[in-house]
Amino acid sequence: MTGARRVALVVQRYGVEVNGGAELLARRVAGLLSGAVELTVLTTCALDYRTWENHYPPGVQEVEGVRVERFPVSEARDPEAFDRISLAAYAAPEDRGLGWSWMDAQGPRAPGLLEALRRRGREWDAVAFVTYLYATTASAIGIVGDRAILAPTLHDEPPARLAIFDEVFDAARLVLFSTDEEREFARRRFGVGDDRARVVGAGLDPPPESDGDAFRARIGGRAYALCLGRIDASKGVVDLVGMHARYRRARPDGLDLVLVGGGDAALPEHPWLHRTGYVDEQTKHDALAGAEMVVVPSAYESLSFSQLEAWSHGRPTLANAGSAVLVGQSRRSGGGLWYADRDEYAVMLDLLARSGAIAEALGRQGRRFVEAHCGWDHVRDSWLAAIEDVAAQVVRLHSPG
Repeated sequence: MTGARRVALVVQRYGVEVNGGAELLARRVAGLLSGAVELTVLTTCALDYRTWENHYPPGVQEVEGVRVERFPVSEARDPEAFDRISLAAYAAPEDRGLGWSWMDAQGPRAPGLLEALRRRGREWDAVAFVTYLYATTASAIGIVGDRAILAPTLHDEPPARLAIFDEVFDAARLVLFSTDEEREFARRRFGVGDDRARVVGAGLDPPPESDGDAFRARIGGRAYALCLGRIDASKGVVDLVGMHARYRRARPDGLDLVLVGGGDAALPEHPWLHRTGYVDEQTKHDALAGAEMVVVPSAYESLSFSQLEAWSHGRPTLANAGSAVLVGQSRRSGGGLWYADRDEYAVMLDLLARSGAIAEALGRQGRRFVEAHCGWDHVRDSWLAAIEDVAAQVVRLHSPG
């Protein structure tokens, strides 16, 4: 690949077993870029984001044809201590000292990764950081100077209010967003102007042939709503199960709820609640194909792949109205509804469950939206253009005279 741009992609976790929206985005982008640039992913040895315990061996390996360098995490995270300092930091977001203490607790701390950027940062034409939230970005982006690209996966959440992130966004030469809502929030919160902002969109692979009947048979043939992704309180899953329990008390013959994804959120047991844990891609698509609808309960999203995947299968979505991104995607696509509280959840769920014509129309519109707007070619070309722009700016800034 003589003459190709040399690019580093920095992300806190990386691997086919890793469950998380930012990490999935990093894998997708790496796969898109690997044939067009000389790419190296810099990441940690962690698999579990709650503790950052080292899981993968350190050093260089190849993952899905991409060169990956892993660096050990120096100290595991104490979730209880992190929760305590989070309460203090969120209550005083302008306190930078407290904010950096929060970041130390947040992690992951990987000194070898930072040292690699210090020693080798100038070897790369561009260094892209995926997600703003972790120390692998916040403690590292300033090291590479003008070469920095940030894909923040940003949404309005308590950490985004911490003053320490002002300098993280200021350090990026270009900031890449998945949606217009994400870009607008970055403009309001961090002052990211049009000269540095690019909306690169989101891509989605066409769904494989899927067997929804086979998945439905696994849960006794019951009709169900599906929640897809990390099963974690921060993703709204605990609240979702509570709202669904209230719905089922009013509608004993209503939809079951299926949770597909890793995570250890403590949830009550119900005969209508089914947890599959982590599943392979084919099983995930079978679950999507068999669902009546897909519920997206998180109020904190910069982009929802589960929403896009639902539409690719022609399934309507029901989203948390607390997320401007989810509401914006639902409006633009015409593929779903949204709820603001438990009463609206029950009403909208019942509407979609009992009105096949409405559910089918929403699903068709969602599928048309994905087919028209979620091609990977646009995402790849937008990333490559950003890399070229940053590399050209670096040359201009460092050229004599």
